[in-house]
Amino acid sequence: MNHLLATLALTLFASVASAKTLPYDPAVVTLQGTLLSGNGMTPDGKKLKFPAIRLAEPISVPEDEPRDWSAEKDVVLLHMALDEKNMAAFKRLKGKPVKVTGKLFHSDNGNHQTNVLIFPVSITPVR
Repeated sequence: MNHLLATLALTLFASVASAKTLPYDPAVVTLQGTLLSGNGMTPDGKKLKFPAIRLAEPISVPEDEPRDWSAEKDVVLLHMALDEKNMAAFKRLKGKPVKVTGKLFHSDNGNHQTNVLIFPVSITPVR
């Protein structure tokens, strides 16, 4: 039993320690993961679905003090702020592994469903 707990603790530590640190906007980053419709809630409490990417590996984002954006650790799900072109790509590629290139930003209102969001400039399938 103790061996099992030690193995689980080591696995958890390894996954936390391996979270890649990426900067907020204006930097452009590329993430890999699977597109999905996340379950969220409107500011007035109604259920909704939102476009998201579940990352293949967790990321961390450092604090951005001038904009008052908090540091976030072990992020695996990001709400995607999509324009018309990228919404079409999202619908076409939902459920599939993709690379998303774009800019990370922090949630700043009740319509944002995750603490860290991405505004994609491109969404491409992983082959």
